[in-house]
Amino acid sequence: MIITLDGPVASGKSTVSRMLAQKLGYYYLNSGALYRALGYLLVNKYGYTEQSVAHPTTEDITNCCNPSRFSYQYDAQHRERIFFDGVNITPYLKDRLMDKIASIVSVNEQVRKAVTQMQRDIARKYNIVTDGRDVGSVVFSHAEVKFFITASVEVRAQRWKKDQEKYGNHISYEEAINLITDRDNRDMHRTIAPLIIPLGAIIIDTSDLTLDQTLAKMIECIKNYSQSVL
Repeated sequence: MIITLDGPVASGKSTVSRMLAQKLGYYYLNSGALYRALGYLLVNKYGYTEQSVAHPTTEDITNCCNPSRFSYQYDAQHRERIFFDGVNITPYLKDRLMDKIASIVSVNEQVRKAVTQMQRDIARKYNIVTDGRDVGSVVFSHAEVKFFITASVEVRAQRWKKDQEKYGNHISYEEAINLITDRDNRDMHRTIAPLIIPLGAIIIDTSDLTLDQTLAKMIECIKNYSQSVL
């Protein structure tokens, strides 16, 4: 079974996706981490800059995504981890630069093809919960249950600011608003796989919901689906 969660940045979809996967005993696939990892590798292993990373060569993309070198792993204890040449690169993927690099590389058609293929390969092996910006609309348009998780810009800015502080990145609320708005615009107006509400998706606004309340809503929807197909 495939369960997808799409939505804008800092809507809470990654956190609740992990919770949902653990509750169901499913494999959690963080699509954003794949783009962050690819962006990180292009910059740190292949010498790309913020200005040039939008146009990586096919050879460099292939090298980064080589399954003998690149490995996505998940378990409930260690959460998701990404290894390259046996080295865990996960700790380097969650900062402001990688936020921007991931947003830039994700609009490249060859990058999206490579990452989409990785996602589909993983989904062949497991029941998955996955989140992103095109997982229900493009990557897994056939998913059994689709959610679209959203929240107000103000709430998302507060969440993103708090999350960044965990990694030592201290920014003002006003700057967080600007960064969130800029990311939303890029995601919604990109030519390849823009952020949309997938066909058939269940919309959940988490602005006034706790994580537990959001999870409870999703579990109820999944139960209703399961009963409908019996």
